[in-house]
Amino acid sequence: MKPTAPSAAERFSQSLTLIPELANVETVIRSTFRSDVTPMREIPDYLLSLGGKRIRPALTLLCARALGATQISRELVDIAAGIELIHMATLMHDDIIDESPVRRHKPSPYARYGVPLTLLSGDFLLTRAFGLCAKLDDKVIQATEQACIELVEGEALETPLHLQPHTVETSITIAERKTASLFRLAAFCAAHLSGASPEVIEEMSSFGQSLGVAFQMIDDILDVISDEATLGKRPGLDIAERKPSIVNMLWLKTGDVESKRLLTPPGDPTEPLYVRQSLEALRNGVVIGEAKDVANLYAERARTSLETAVRSTPGSSPEFVDTLFTIIEFALERLR
Repeated sequence: MKPTAPSAAERFSQSLTLIPELANVETVIRSTFRSDVTPMREIPDYLLSLGGKRIRPALTLLCARALGATQISRELVDIAAGIELIHMATLMHDDIIDESPVRRHKPSPYARYGVPLTLLSGDFLLTRAFGLCAKLDDKVIQATEQACIELVEGEALETPLHLQPHTVETSITIAERKTASLFRLAAFCAAHLSGASPEVIEEMSSFGQSLGVAFQMIDDILDVISDEATLGKRPGLDIAERKPSIVNMLWLKTGDVESKRLLTPPGDPTEPLYVRQSLEALRNGVVIGEAKDVANLYAERARTSLETAVRSTPGSSPEFVDTLFTIIEFALERLR
């Protein structure tokens, strides 16, 4: 019997063994939790213990090695840690905004510790992140500031559909700012700190941007087609919360009568039934296919930008370049 080829997820996990410095990133992250105020240590440590793919710091280190960096510098470790700290802070703030009781199958920090302490812990991590980034050069500081501004703007733009009209285009804009900004920052910093040319830095930034949008589109789709065991939370939350996800916007665009309820406030006693029926209809309709087309479009843009950057980098590492293509495959594989 012919052996089964490893999945993209398995190949991505294997690729992490190529960057043992990721353990150093984890050490730096934990070192920033120091505080004589117990919740400021305890809440970030709790969130970190919930796990996660650490995709952003891994992307930072893998991009640097792909562009020919022979070793991972302390600067790269620090910015990778800083990016993950920013991401952790946004998770805390997102859970508060969404009133989300669950994160990765466990009580969210918001549910476990309450709003005030979770909010303050997120602020604490953002401050620690900028403490790390402030040690680096001006371009890294400016790029980090811009990414954080876009991230906050993306969160502010993500108003519920019953409060403000949205389009497919604004859904993509939200993804670009709220999610892709940190992916772009990771790829930019890796290229910049590795001494890449301005042209390569631009292409790598575009790679990170497109990859981040693809990841967000895929998350929006999984909210409909996946299950609670896989997601770590109930499916259909984007419908229940009236979010301008790519799926919801494409559904509204069809003119389906049932989609119009997305424009009304939640809270009706029949809401759980509406969410269940909507999930079933979407899973059996054309909207998911259209949303997958959008995700594939951005994944292809990521591939093109990466290929262009690699062609312009004589000292690039084929082994690490392959790992970056594997990340794109891994993202799309989640839809199968």
